[in-house]
Amino acid sequence: MSRSFPISTCLALACLALAPATAEEILFDEVPPANASSPTLREEYAALGAHFATTDDGSLWSGLSAGDPGGWGIEGTRGNAFVGFNGRSYGLSVAFDEPVREVAVDVARSSGSRAGDAFTMRGWRAGAIVEEVSVALGEVNAWATVALTEEVDRIEWTGVGVRSFHPYGVDHLRWTSEPEVLPVAIDVKPGNPHNPLNPFAQGVVRVALLGAADLHVAEVDVASLGFGPHGAPAVQARVRDVNEDGLLDLVTQHRVPETGIALGDAEACLAGSLLDGTGLLGCDAVHTLPGHGHAKHADSKPGGHPPE
Repeated sequence: MSRSFPISTCLALACLALAPATAEEILFDEVPPANASSPTLREEYAALGAHFATTDDGSLWSGLSAGDPGGWGIEGTRGNAFVGFNGRSYGLSVAFDEPVREVAVDVARSSGSRAGDAFTMRGWRAGAIVEEVSVALGEVNAWATVALTEEVDRIEWTGVGVRSFHPYGVDHLRWTSEPEVLPVAIDVKPGNPHNPLNPFAQGVVRVALLGAADLHVAEVDVASLGFGPHGAPAVQARVRDVNEDGLLDLVTQHRVPETGIALGDAEACLAGSLLDGTGLLGCDAVHTLPGHGHAKHADSKPGGHPPE
């Protein structure tokens, strides 16, 4: 019996959505505003793994509810403070300690700008641009969200004006820091519809990671695979089509004592990653059976080749 996730796992992982990720955000209210053209942002948010760099622009300002000291005519979206841009470069960059996903900011025109002004955000990965998004800005203090979909390790944004002076504000930078996890289908003890498993066995259990149209098992990092709560590594792996669907599957063997599977467990999961670092997670139902006075084998001794 094979499936991607039992019901209980669906509830934990939002039913085949990406695995829970860590969301980070910068409200720009965490530090006192400069309310002046300098100092610009640098290492104020280094603890979050975000490092700002700019040549002449990008300092923190208080908004309308705090007296609007800079005359920007805008109020931040998550608190009154925002990052203001009216210098020569009209932009900055942010480098992250680790690759991030789902990067987004809010942006708005400020007093002194013109209709038709725009905003561009670019995402970089390993020194190359992987995504660029541009939007036309609306009315003064009318905030819009600009987001990137690709995984990046650096972003940069800049304003584009119909005239040389085109001030604007940016607020609420947020991102997701956990890598993507790809749901996969596995089959514990392929060929056996009941998946009986003796947690006290001293042998190995076979697990098939099923290939799919968008998953080629040759792309799986076998060394990263771990089965069961304790993540028992694969002691042997081979490729074959176990479910006869015309797609190759990856069949691995894992030592039962190292899996951490216990009596009463109704499912077991295989976790790992592709060679490109994308995470994998798949679960299947199991029927745990008690030992009978002495340890039993699961499928075979490590490295054996039981009948398929």
